[in-house]
Amino acid sequence: MKPECAGCPVLANTLFRNLSGDQFARFTCIFRPAHYRRNQILFFEGGAADHLFALSAGLVKMVKPLENGKQRITRVIFPGDLFGLEALNETKYPLSAVVLQDSEICAAPCKDFFTFLRANPDISLDMIRFLLGEIAEIRSRMTTMSFKNAGARVATFLFSLISPDAMETAKSYSLTLSLTSQEIGEVLELSSETVSRAWNLLRREGLIEKRGRRLVIQDVQALERATHH
Repeated sequence: MKPECAGCPVLANTLFRNLSGDQFARFTCIFRPAHYRRNQILFFEGGAADHLFALSAGLVKMVKPLENGKQRITRVIFPGDLFGLEALNETKYPLSAVVLQDSEICAAPCKDFFTFLRANPDISLDMIRFLLGEIAEIRSRMTTMSFKNAGARVATFLFSLISPDAMETAKSYSLTLSLTSQEIGEVLELSSETVSRAWNLLRREGLIEKRGRRLVIQDVQALERATHH
């Protein structure tokens, strides 16, 4: 294993968890790690879709440029996620990817990834299952979120920022928000004013403590319960 691959959350993904030693070596060789700074653009909407990406640390936002010159955030990419997967089927990226905070990202040329899949049909089948699961998760998320009130939507978003280990073991959790209230509103389809009211509600309930972009989740389990309201 390359030193930079140790502990990579992408490799803990169920898609790659059962790679044999030989498969693992060939797979990691097609990904090239790099460090990206906040606000760097990984790819543009309409740009040639020739790479797919894996986020090992940091945050990335997927955005759709609008006709008025603004942009709408459609998704936030978290460590362990693969993205730019449209490159497996499209010639151009349908969205732009922008780094939200300093990040460690690996990129693989599509041609090399396809070569790997052709040589490993079992992984190809897992890839199909993975993509179908992604589609099902997005549909489920959209349906579930549509029935939640603003406070539950914001609580759900915050809960998604907590590392898996902390979800099970930590009473409280501290983090620095990389998105403004307006940007969080874009992700959740809420106005920035509604997001601000949700902050105040969660604060009054003793679930969070927020100063600027610094946020402390006071009770991780209580926040999880708030996601179901």
